[in-house]
Amino acid sequence: MAEIVLGVGSSHGPTIQNTPDRWLALGAKDFEDPRYSYEDALKAAPADIEEQLAPERMQARYEAIQRAIARLSEVMAEAAADVIVVISNPHGVPPADRMEPVFGIYMSESDSTIARSGHQTSARRQARPVQEVERRVEDYATSPELADHLMRSLIDEGIDVASCFQSHATAGIEGPFTFPYDLFLADRTSAAIVPFLLSRYLPHQATPARCYQVGQAIRRSIEAWDSDKKVAIFASGGLSHQIIDEELDRRVIDAMLSKDVETLQYLSREQLNRAPGTPEILNWIVLAGAMEQEEMTLIDYIPCYRSLAGTGHGVTLGYWQGQRP
Repeated sequence: MAEIVLGVGSSHGPTIQNTPDRWLALGAKDFEDPRYSYEDALKAAPADIEEQLAPERMQARYEAIQRAIARLSEVMAEAAADVIVVISNPHGVPPADRMEPVFGIYMSESDSTIARSGHQTSARRQARPVQEVERRVEDYATSPELADHLMRSLIDEGIDVASCFQSHATAGIEGPFTFPYDLFLADRTSAAIVPFLLSRYLPHQATPARCYQVGQAIRRSIEAWDSDKKVAIFASGGLSHQIIDEELDRRVIDAMLSKDVETLQYLSREQLNRAPGTPEILNWIVLAGAMEQEEMTLIDYIPCYRSLAGTGHGVTLGYWQGQRP
């Protein structure tokens, strides 16, 4: 049977991948963000916000992020997972006339072994003219076997999961799902990924309790997979952003460290949705459910402010070490 060797949580996005001088530029854009009230955020900003924006403090936080990235890279290299299930979210405004699910799995269409009905055969598809579209994501290894297995077993457990049968490995995949390659893995062949989609948007946003249950089911599915592969589970995103909510972030982190399941399952939906990026905390709750048998190690929590309104990113990196035989 497959072995879960590691659970990983990491923030993603421009804060973690840019120097502090770029943070201020992002802060200037926050003023025009229509998804929340900048004026309301300005009124609720920390009393010491000017100190938070001091160049030396921002530089110290940037350096702390680099140390955390280096440490998490070491942990992932040591675990040497064969496959990584990456839990993340679609980003941007959903295009019109497209269904957007609460949960979904990218299957890698050319290799999936799940029997399908109502789909055109490969021959019929090939007979049509194909419009070449520039691929914005580099190739990476996939694990259609695990994707298929997850699909079957989660549905067997009563979890309704959408599927995306891809025309090629990168079709439809956004950067948050391939983020482990960007900072933590030496190359894109060192581990295959299975992208697991979780909506962060309302109204089709799962409750924290449901996310925790889905994480538990993902673990059961992986452990029942008839394979000798080593598997990691990676929550890509979070914690609070574009408005930093340190109280919420620290409450979530403390609950994961202490295995306080009740707190994780009953987080306020209103607080989770105070800022558009903050619902990515749900990715971590799925991970906490999957790794509930292990202890969490917090590498660092770094609130990176970028404007007088308290906008920014609660950058967080941590891991759960899988059980050793």
